[in-house]
Amino acid sequence: MVKSILKFACVAAAIMMMTTAVEAGKCRLQLCCVSSAPCVSGCDPCATITCQPACKTVERTVMVPEMVTETRKVHCTAYRTETRQRDVTIYDNVPEVQEVTQTYTAYVPEVRTRTEKYVVCKPIWKTSQKSYTVNVPYYENRTGTRMVEQRFWKDVEQEYTVNVPYTKQCTATRMVQKVVTQDVQQDYTVNVPYTEKRTCMRTVMKCVPIKRYRTVCEDQGHWEDRPIETCCPAPACGNCGTCGDCCQPACTPVCTQRVWVPKMVQKKVEYNSYQQQCEQVPYTYEVQLCKLEKRTRTVQVCETVCVPEKYTYMVQLCRPETRTRTVKVCDVKCVPQQFTYKVKLCRQETRTCDVKVCSFVKEEKTRQVNYTVCVPEQRTCTRKVTVCKRVPRVVQQSYTVCIPYTVEKEVPVQVCRCVPKKVLVQVCEPACSTCN
Repeated sequence: MVKSILKFACVAAAIMMMTTAVEAGKCRLQLCCVSSAPCVSGCDPCATITCQPACKTVERTVMVPEMVTETRKVHCTAYRTETRQRDVTIYDNVPEVQEVTQTYTAYVPEVRTRTEKYVVCKPIWKTSQKSYTVNVPYYENRTGTRMVEQRFWKDVEQEYTVNVPYTKQCTATRMVQKVVTQDVQQDYTVNVPYTEKRTCMRTVMKCVPIKRYRTVCEDQGHWEDRPIETCCPAPACGNCGTCGDCCQPACTPVCTQRVWVPKMVQKKVEYNSYQQQCEQVPYTYEVQLCKLEKRTRTVQVCETVCVPEKYTYMVQLCRPETRTRTVKVCDVKCVPQQFTYKVKLCRQETRTCDVKVCSFVKEEKTRQVNYTVCVPEQRTCTRKVTVCKRVPRVVQQSYTVCIPYTVEKEVPVQVCRCVPKKVLVQVCEPACSTCN
């Protein structure tokens, strides 16, 4: 930003100088007329002169801006770490055993008796007659007719056909597979590795100074003169004796002692601390990647080809042949036959039996029942309780402080300077003569 402002200022100064030179030429040209008309001379205003412009090339010096790199000394702030000591108050928990008396309520079980009434069902048995029906079984003989098969055997001549096997030689053609090898062009893809640079952001931790406050205890006490009663070496009045004798109560001398009276006051104190902050910083890293590349190679491929081939084989055949045999044939005839069989039947018969019947009668009775009741009772007990007391103690603690200090560094700075440069400029001046 500073470099651009300086550059802009140098360019503006050069433009202003060139504009001034051009304006000066214009002013000289305006003193005369373009034609030979009469005009007033600068030397003699009453004279009449004839003006004609005369132009010529003049060498002029122009200040041109130029950027120059200079080394300047800059004051920077650096930090150094320093370890300091401070007193910190720590509280220790000291256990202490105390006896505590407590009153509590205890429930004492007490057995009591009460009379309860309950109802009992008493059974009463009675005898009564009951009629029932019974099925009484009996058997009855019956006669029936049934058909019975009777077998008769006889010889019968029977013709039958038999397949007689024989072997026959045959010729046939079959397809045989043969393997043929040939070269084939094959395309395949290869992963070719290459390196690529990438830019990413990473988090960098830096220490930033911040102001914090802490509470400090300060003793703002004062000195006091307090009286102390004591015996004096010299008498304070006429009634006192020597130093070995105690003073009388009426003339007891009073001595004072200077005592410090403490007064602890808490106040806030400002101190510098450093806090870590995260900052995103760009960085470049290399990544190993792969790209697909198609290539061609020659591969031997095995191909199976079917070729016809003649072969001879034996076939098992059969021819039918008619033969005769004698077979026994069974002839079955149905003949009627009578038989006797028993049938089981039932007849109903009514009988009588004695049955006992039970009926229940309710009867009220009394019984003694024991039950337990919890009676509350106040009791006192003494027990030991451990109580923790907070005892303060001062401990020295080490802490680290970052102390800033000024460092002088040399930094390259670009500065805009105006350098003189000679330029050829065309200037027109009037050539005046006295008018007739």
